[in-house]
Amino acid sequence: MPNVVRLVRWPLALAVLGAVACSSGPSASIPAPSSHAQVSPSTMSAEASASPSDLGGEAGGIEASPSPVPAAQVVKSYAVLVDLFAGRGTYTIALVDGDAQIVAHAQAARRSDIADSIELPYVSVSKSRVYYLDGDGAVRYLKADGTTGLVTSISGSGKVHATFAVSPDDSRIAVALLDYSARPVRLTLYVEDLGHSHHAVIFTSTSRYVWPVAWHAGQLVVAYLGPNAVPFKSKEILYSSRDLARYPYGPNPYGGINFHVISPVTAERSAIISGGGASGLLSKSGTAVVQGDAAGWHGEWIPWNSPHDYGTFSAAGSLSPDGSMIAACCEQPAGQGQLVIWSPNDQSRILQATTTSGDWAGWLDNSHLVTGFYQSSDGTPSVVDLTSGAVTPVAAHGIVVAIFPSDLEA
Repeated sequence: MPNVVRLVRWPLALAVLGAVACSSGPSASIPAPSSHAQVSPSTMSAEASASPSDLGGEAGGIEASPSPVPAAQVVKSYAVLVDLFAGRGTYTIALVDGDAQIVAHAQAARRSDIADSIELPYVSVSKSRVYYLDGDGAVRYLKADGTTGLVTSISGSGKVHATFAVSPDDSRIAVALLDYSARPVRLTLYVEDLGHSHHAVIFTSTSRYVWPVAWHAGQLVVAYLGPNAVPFKSKEILYSSRDLARYPYGPNPYGGINFHVISPVTAERSAIISGGGASGLLSKSGTAVVQGDAAGWHGEWIPWNSPHDYGTFSAAGSLSPDGSMIAACCEQPAGQGQLVIWSPNDQSRILQATTTSGDWAGWLDNSHLVTGFYQSSDGTPSVVDLTSGAVTPVAAHGIVVAIFPSDLEA
């Protein structure tokens, strides 16, 4: 049976994480944020054989995001749905607009099977393209007009699982390699130009596992597996009680318990986004946290000021772009039911869209959401219009893994 931990309440989860982190020694300490202050300075160093740079440094220090694009120039947004169970050895990608129309789609091969290995993300988005992994190492692109093509290759293989994140301007790619032929599994994190030049390994480890999932304000965002966690499904600790074979990433599409914002040059860490239990999609405002509050891009806590927090027991929520709403299941404790919009001070609005406590919605903007499901038997994705209340089914399956174009800049 997988060794999984179900989150009971957020304060308890922080206490557990803090205890686990402290037990692993000073170099592995991952401090949990307090309910009011930013994360204290800390270091997540690799062992002596790692690259000189580490994941450490002072909290905060993230540069200001660019000014918003004027309303008249706002680019149309699409939800990226990924169905990991489309067919034997394959997965599908669908770009869905606010009218529930599929504007583009693609099919690709999944990675080579490595027994008990964790699932890593397959997709990354920039301002102009959706990038996806085809097999172990081919990186292809998909545009909203349906055009696709080969971009580059990364060093995945039958023994090494790879994942990546392309910068919003399409200039750089960050890649994580998990070498399962080594014991312990060896992580290599490198950054290079999309054309393979300026290759630089910025972090290696056999005890701390991170992988790139996004870029924000010029910094690299990596998902963190957790203190003392190893990249095997049978050993992984997630904020979920569901079967990792059917629900492989847990309550978010990235597969980690939280996020670290690091330099793409030195791997110096500038912020920890949530102490654990990060859920749903990253947004301009940060991330929701299962059965709790939210956390911002500087690691700051976003209190929800609600005696009931949001959602049902251990529900996966998604934070709206403006940070004023969290979408999650359900009004009453249940494994599945209706999607609810939760606002601070215990305000909620029940929608006529179905969801489960372990699946999440993606925000196209502050008034439109797209629901997704790991398993088609759990529900059908739909577009929800908060203004009209309309719920329109989507003729595709899968979880929402990103909003395209890249929309994390404030």
